[in-house]
Amino acid sequence: MTHKIIVLWGHPRSLSTAFERMIMERGDFQVFHEPFAYVYYVLEQRACATGMIIDPDKPIEYATIREHLLKSAETSPVFVKDMTYHSYDHLIKDDQFLSRIVNTFIIRNPAKSIPSYYALDHNIVKEEIGYEEQFYIFQRVYDLNGKPPIVIDADDLQNNPAGIIAAYCQALNITFIQESLNWEKSYKKKWDVWKVWHNDVANSTGIHKGNHQVYPDTVDNNAKIKALYDYHIPFYDKMYQHRLGT
Repeated sequence: MTHKIIVLWGHPRSLSTAFERMIMERGDFQVFHEPFAYVYYVLEQRACATGMIIDPDKPIEYATIREHLLKSAETSPVFVKDMTYHSYDHLIKDDQFLSRIVNTFIIRNPAKSIPSYYALDHNIVKEEIGYEEQFYIFQRVYDLNGKPPIVIDADDLQNNPAGIIAAYCQALNITFIQESLNWEKSYKKKWDVWKVWHNDVANSTGIHKGNHQVYPDTVDNNAKIKALYDYHIPFYDKMYQHRLGT
């Protein structure tokens, strides 16, 4: 028997790991945390893997990772949280895989996500911001299915976590589990690959509306951030039009 493979395609600092933490709390999915990062950072070495803790036993080739996910779905439903830029060149040509999986997306205003990323890694390159690759995979899935895939906006998710997650579950025909919205503070071993990036979610107890952290470098005072923002905001705006709940 084959089961669903739900993928949440995000970009860095999009609250995707908090969403993944909610899925972990459900307990009914095998959860895979950014398996395709090994393609981008280890096999192809396309950017500096700041903070990445490499497990030498993890597969690093796209085809091998792909087949592992497909094989895993033979025993239970699978949830994958990843970034489209990690395997974009492979993914954009793989209609068979894109048609097999359930593609969903999470976005966040780049005025919030880019300063958050920059605070942890000043060496970021344009590709790592992630919106461009995310949009083109979104568009490819749209073309394949004839309808837009699910898009969650991080602000909507924080403002109304129960409503957005219930709508997400309804759209995917999976059970909404109210109890999964809250959890005990804990660090998950699955996050070891990017350990330094996940302090916030490890110390969280749910997805809540809160004051956004203020970073010293922003769109308003940092030329690199401003250039990255200007480049990526059109892709964010295009996906925002299709966000869940609109």
